[in-house]
Amino acid sequence: MPIKPENRGRYPANWKEIRERILRRALHCCEQCDAPDGEIIVRGKGKDAGTYMNHEAKVFDAETGEYLGQWRMSDYECNGDGVKIVLTIAHLDHVPEHCDDSNLKALCQRCHLAYDAEHHRANAQATRRARKAIGDLFESQGGAA
Repeated sequence: MPIKPENRGRYPANWKEIRERILRRALHCCEQCDAPDGEIIVRGKGKDAGTYMNHEAKVFDAETGEYLGQWRMSDYECNGDGVKIVLTIAHLDHVPEHCDDSNLKALCQRCHLAYDAEHHRANAQATRRARKAIGDLFESQGGAA
């Protein structure tokens, strides 16, 4: 995930070096699904949901990276649009300042979003609740005046 401008100051000055070290440790593959950085893949749908296929027609489990075999491209159900794998570095505790190697994992966009889903849900809920509370505060003051 790109670093949001408002969070850049939370990352150490040597973040690029840390990122490269984690990518090397992961052999430039997603540490969840094993998709290689820079590879163009297609994601399965329908009967092939939960899988991805590379340019050699090799199919992998999208959750574990387990090799499922070589399939005929004409038999593989997908949306037809390839996606380029771009590895990101996930902070497992969601704290950008915590950059110990044990807290960092190289993940593709899909796996990173899946890993962060609950965290994003909680943040969105807290933001909505805070906005509602501010709105309620102003509404009650407006009614009393």
